[in-house]
Amino acid sequence: MLQVVLLVGKFVFLAILYAFVIRLVRTAMKELKATASTPVPSQWFAAGRAAANAYAGLATGEGYAGFAGCEQGTNLGWKLLVEKSPCLAPGTSFFVPAGERVMAGRAPEMDIHLSDTFVSSKHALFEALPNGLVVEDLRSTNGTLVNGSKIVGPTVLSPGDRVEIGDTVFRVEVQ
Repeated sequence: MLQVVLLVGKFVFLAILYAFVIRLVRTAMKELKATASTPVPSQWFAAGRAAANAYAGLATGEGYAGFAGCEQGTNLGWKLLVEKSPCLAPGTSFFVPAGERVMAGRAPEMDIHLSDTFVSSKHALFEALPNGLVVEDLRSTNGTLVNGSKIVGPTVLSPGDRVEIGDTVFRVEVQ
């Protein structure tokens, strides 16, 4: 009789354990779907423009003094030059024309496609403003680093800065 009770107890325990695991997996899947489908708020882009304009001195009409080719209104664009990458050849470059946006990530439809496990599907946004290149992390899992420091919010880049997305390192240059 005792053996029957213990056997029934084992089955009840296993049933409760399986129900817990199934519920845990379902909750995790819902969280992942909600995170993946959350659009990037448009005010983030506006915040990036405001930060770049404030940094570049556009409110006072100053612009970037000291960077060749970056005086107000003369910048044709920016270049992201691959220094090291597991998925791109070193020396590969991506041009970001003034006034344009370029997205980097693991998804095939990204402008800069990085097939790297440490890169989110929509990882980072680069926006070339007339007087600066702004990078913004799009709530990626592993973050975006500029000169070795994790960025929070839109960050204005300077020529020579190094941007790390996953295991790929880009060097920023004026075009």
